[in-house]
Amino acid sequence: MRRLIILLVFAAAALSAAAQSFMPAQAPAGTDIILFPSAYTGQKGQYEFHIEMAPFRTHAAVSLTNRLMLGVSYGGENVIGNEEIDWYPRVEFLIKYNLFEERYAFPAITVGYSSIGWGLFDAAPDRYLIKSRGFYGVASKEISLFGGMVFHGGISYTREAADFEDKDGITLFFGGEKRLNEELSIIGEWDLGLNDNGENCLGDGKGYFNLGARWTFVPELIIDFHLINVFGNFNTDPEDGVAIPAPYNKIGRNISITYRSFF
Repeated sequence: MRRLIILLVFAAAALSAAAQSFMPAQAPAGTDIILFPSAYTGQKGQYEFHIEMAPFRTHAAVSLTNRLMLGVSYGGENVIGNEEIDWYPRVEFLIKYNLFEERYAFPAITVGYSSIGWGLFDAAPDRYLIKSRGFYGVASKEISLFGGMVFHGGISYTREAADFEDKDGITLFFGGEKRLNEELSIIGEWDLGLNDNGENCLGDGKGYFNLGARWTFVPELIIDFHLINVFGNFNTDPEDGVAIPAPYNKIGRNISITYRSFF
């Protein structure tokens, strides 16, 4: 019995040490999956600038600690091209706080708030084509399967267009990243669209599925290629209530560039 107790104590100590010493095999390249947040934040004193081309949007964020990250974002439609620019009506904000770091057997867990949506802003229901996360919680975990993969899962609640659509605002989202080598990875995410499905909603019931490729050219410079709304989830039939023009329901192609460094 004494030997069993000693063995259990040593086993517990070994597991605790492994958990405390766990570090991802490769530092996460981005603090977002594609449009949706991951549980990762930057390091203390790290800042990043992020530009998306279609639609044009700029982000600036800073990590005040290893756990706390703050950011702002602004942009508009037709910024690049020869059509009249349609600026977004307001500056959007984000805040995220890492509650638990990733351990050997446990994911990183982060809570936050983001008012940053994607696409055309429709003033009538007061929403972006793809709604912002609002308040959210997300977990992220790296595993060594097939050379390195990261999985994400989260829940979010937004008040965006809630009064117009009479929805409860809660949805679930998931994501993943498969690293091909130290520079290239394939990324994907899926918002089930539970808060954007039904009468007076733009969503058509399939959710928002996005795919992309990420090139970490150097640790300070990341270039992403995105395919947005792969399932074609926007409602285009006016007889179903709220609808958008059919051209907006095509797969969106986007390029984003992120630069990050330290103060």
